[in-house]
Amino acid sequence: MKKILLGLLLFPMLAIAQQTITGHFAPENSFQFGILYRIAPDNVYYVTDANIDSEGTFKLNTQEDTTPGMYRIVYNLPQDQHFFDFIYNGKEAVEFTFNANKEITFTSSEENKLWSEYLTKSFQFTSALEELSTTEGVKERNISKALEEQNAWYQDLLKRAEGMLVYDLINAVKPYQENNFSTYKAYTEKVKSNYFNNFDFTKPLLQNSGLPLEHSIKYIFNYADPEHPVTSRNVNIDTVVKKIAATDNKYQKQVLSNLWDFLATNEQVSEANHLAEKHLIPLAQKLDDTALATKLTIYKNISIGSKAPNFSWPEYEGDKTLTKYFHDLAPAERYVIVFWSSLCSHCLNEVPKLHAKVASMTPDTVKVVAVGLEDFEAEWAPVAARFPLFTNVLGLKKWDNEIGNMYDVTATPTYFVLDADKKIIAKPEMLKDVFDALVIEK
Repeated sequence: MKKILLGLLLFPMLAIAQQTITGHFAPENSFQFGILYRIAPDNVYYVTDANIDSEGTFKLNTQEDTTPGMYRIVYNLPQDQHFFDFIYNGKEAVEFTFNANKEITFTSSEENKLWSEYLTKSFQFTSALEELSTTEGVKERNISKALEEQNAWYQDLLKRAEGMLVYDLINAVKPYQENNFSTYKAYTEKVKSNYFNNFDFTKPLLQNSGLPLEHSIKYIFNYADPEHPVTSRNVNIDTVVKKIAATDNKYQKQVLSNLWDFLATNEQVSEANHLAEKHLIPLAQKLDDTALATKLTIYKNISIGSKAPNFSWPEYEGDKTLTKYFHDLAPAERYVIVFWSSLCSHCLNEVPKLHAKVASMTPDTVKVVAVGLEDFEAEWAPVAARFPLFTNVLGLKKWDNEIGNMYDVTATPTYFVLDADKKIIAKPEMLKDVFDALVIEK
């Protein structure tokens, strides 16, 4: 069973007194600075920064009006790759050690210690249960005993968390307790059916945290049918949408947008498109969020397996101007759409090689549409003339060109390889991969 382990959560904001945040980074002299951000559901907000001294120590004194919640320390560039998150409740100092392996240990702060314990122990219990369930000869009473130990630990953890920010979060993800264990499969089915029992998406405390998203992602992936993974994950997505239906539309859009980002980033294309088509695009349209609806639609239109979006260009025959359409191109076994520019050095290196490759193949096996993203026709025309085997299309306004925007082009060269039905089969980043995609197995 695939496990999705995510980072610490976002927490709601209250007001409290001054405390310190101290970090010890190892090895010494490997880190230079620390930037503190406050995390909110919609963004991260700069708070302050400090240098990490020669002994690897970083220290910040928070202001009296520093609001409790989830905070982020960035310790290197790029910022989106070098950071970690922690809880600040305003009542206690936070102190930690951090090493080059990105391992963080909290030496002060009960909030962070308890949440770290929850993340570590819950994963250990889940892994142990899976191992017991797949080990031949293990008796049911062994699994029942492991479940009893898990429940005893959880109840103790919850008791220790009383009065803290982390309490409601730990309470929301209460593990299912089976009193009449029969088989692990039956137990797993009950865990899935009871997964959201303690989780109230309407609570402001949870809405202002990242827990709803994390909990939903774990549900979608951890309880998918391994024999039908995509279909079952899509069913799980539908369940998540139903669970948040009691919240307002703006909050639903926030959670589902973040979920879509996770799916797209992790290349879960079918699941991302299912979420978008069935739920998120209609919601975006309902809220008049044209930008989001357009973004999701473009992603779907240029996904692997989709028929490449149609577009047109003018061709001139004497005094006549004819409008040509991509979908009307003569049949071929493969099509390539390449977005390039006459001022792009990589393009001027690769596009001639693509032309030579097409010239070496059986005529009409591969048809190439080369869209030149340009500011001026005069720069493009003499270069495009070197590629007579291509269908050359001038795309003026460069990065604001309609065809380029239709294909979400942000760099040149950009390639799309299509099959005989003009369905996208590859989006190679390297020219070698373009050539590989042109190979047709008989």
